[in-house]
Amino acid sequence: MKAFLGRSFIYVLYFIFFNIFYIGIIAYTDWDCRKRLESLKLDNPEFELLVLGSSLAMDAIDCELLTSCGIRSYNTALGGASIKTNYIQLNEYLTKSSQKPKYVILGLGTFGETFFNERIHPLVEVTMKDYKYGVNDLPILKFKWLGVEFLKKIVSSKHRKAKIVCGQLKFQKIVPDNTEYNDSYLNIEQYRSSQWIGEIAKLCHQNRIELLILELPGFKRTQNLSGVGPYLLSFNNGYSANLYNFNYKNFCEIFDADQDWIGNSHLNEFGAKKFSKELFKILNINHE
Repeated sequence: MKAFLGRSFIYVLYFIFFNIFYIGIIAYTDWDCRKRLESLKLDNPEFELLVLGSSLAMDAIDCELLTSCGIRSYNTALGGASIKTNYIQLNEYLTKSSQKPKYVILGLGTFGETFFNERIHPLVEVTMKDYKYGVNDLPILKFKWLGVEFLKKIVSSKHRKAKIVCGQLKFQKIVPDNTEYNDSYLNIEQYRSSQWIGEIAKLCHQNRIELLILELPGFKRTQNLSGVGPYLLSFNNGYSANLYNFNYKNFCEIFDADQDWIGNSHLNEFGAKKFSKELFKILNINHE
């Protein structure tokens, strides 16, 4: 019996050590984890522009470029983040910052987002104030998908060289867009019917922040014929915001199909710079 208890104790110690080692490796190497921890350490931030969204926005919006153009910017988007998660992130930011941003950009894609996902991103969930931890929050269980991302960095030099700057993932990997165009139109109703976009619009209105919702660029097969806009969206809670359709086929002609994409409709560092220059023009017009 003593031998059994002794072995069990050793196994438990190994398991605890492995979880500590695992979360240490993830915290040091994973882009999303580093971003989340960085954003939590911001002490009374004074950004004029805040970016929300998932990996599409994380890759596409170059906040270093926007900052160099005179708009102090930070990209809080996380890979796989739901719109509900974005709401939580914005609320956290506004709670800790006495200076509210002038703009909030919510970057989405109807071609790849789940607009009605109630799941909170695990990295945000476990770092929320007053969160109660359970057995299911053990790092090896909660963040098992990040182990796959870590393996990608081991085998791919392009993954290892990618870096986070002002919250944006600058990734120089190139995967050509070899897809074909489809004659489709933007599903604006998908935006209007989203409860959490409406709540973000409400939060921005209450804090006198201009919310810009962006349909982000994607591969040719996802592009549409609806025009850039803006389109005024009115939500069920009585609030409204402007939507810009940057996945308009004609707008996306600025991108080089062979050079500007990482893959799966995500812009690489080169495509993001082109896009962010065009985005700045919109912001500059609004600023004037």
